[in-house]
Amino acid sequence: MGRLAFITTITVFGAPHDLTVSELAIETLLPADAATAQALHALYASLG
Repeated sequence: MGRLAFITTITVFGAPHDLTVSELAIETLLPADAATAQALHALYASLG
């Protein structure tokens, strides 16, 4: 598959005093270039 490049972003929910969601974070990985996007599309197509 070769080298893949991603851009990452982390979203944190809640406020420090809100105990129910103070630890909730979602990390999103996005393809950083066309080659990575194409490799991910090919991987997804091979799953189904």
